Amino acid sequence: MSTLLPQLLGRLQTTFGYIVLALVVLEWVILVISRKMESNREGWVNVISYVLDSFPYFFLGKIVIFGTMMWLYEHRLFTLGYAWYIWILAYLLYDFMFWLVHFLGHKVRFFWCIHGVHHTAEEMKLTVAVRGSFLGFLHIPLTVIGLPLLGFDPFMIFIVEAIARLYGLYEHVNDHFDEIVGKQRFLEWLFVTPSVHRVHHATNNIYLDRNYGETFSIWDRFFGTFQSELDAVKPVYGILNDKISGKNLLQVQLRLWIDLWADIRHAPGWKNKLKYILMPPGWNHINGGKNAAQYRAEGWEALQETNTQKSLIHLNPSA
Repeated sequence: MSTLLPQLLGRLQTTFGYIVLALVVLEWVILVISRKMESNREGWVNVISYVLDSFPYFFLGKIVIFGTMMWLYEHRLFTLGYAWYIWILAYLLYDFMFWLVHFLGHKVRFFWCIHGVHHTAEEMKLTVAVRGSFLGFLHIPLTVIGLPLLGFDPFMIFIVEAIARLYGLYEHVNDHFDEIVGKQRFLEWLFVTPSVHRVHHATNNIYLDRNYGETFSIWDRFFGTFQSELDAVKPVYGILNDKISGKNLLQVQLRLWIDLWADIRHAPGWKNKLKYILMPPGWNHINGGKNAAQYRAEGWEALQETNTQKSLIHLNPSA
């Protein structure tokens, strides 16, 4: 079985590559024909960002990432084999690791400077799924690199990751497809749907830093980070940084690092400089800054006030 896995992996990756390309082209054609494409330029930024994200893997993938995983597998704590339930366990554990690494991507500013590139997109479409940073190799491999130590064959992990990424592509489908398939509320109890993932990409206060899962929503529900999309609050995409345009490649790739460096340079003392690297985005040494939880609290308060006003108007139309 182990000798067949490299061949199976190569075939699956090739097949998935064609599927991804076909789905991206199909969505693009549909959006253009229906005149619902907001920006072709942002789509090209997505594609070029994918190339920049992928390029280091050609040099680091086999030597560093795969080599480390094979070394860990040789020193594994358990020998799990390839039974069907081990594949399921591998997928579940991979998905949890994705949740954890994704969570760190929002809570540690160094990692946010990498992951934040993905969030700079201002329109949701399939190519957003591959919008990554040129330093992505410092963040994304953390999801898989340690799993062989537990006894999972590295080739098994790569196959699981490929399947999960294909599912992740589906999550980034354009909002307008809801008109066809709806929001699939019944699936949200177990799976991350496009509606659930739109919340994750939204800059609306009540949606900030929610829904970190890739395939399953169970991790967010367990850790209290789940938020369903509200019919009354349409997601607005991007990040809370008015210096970045989702259509400008240089701003998308470099602006978050430039801002981090400026904060580090002006921070008094090494302790504060280090905190700018490790603390969540928005933290500052002056008053602690404003975090996502505070934004969410303000968002819910504003929504409650709006609902109260609507209720009063409904009760007294002449008001």
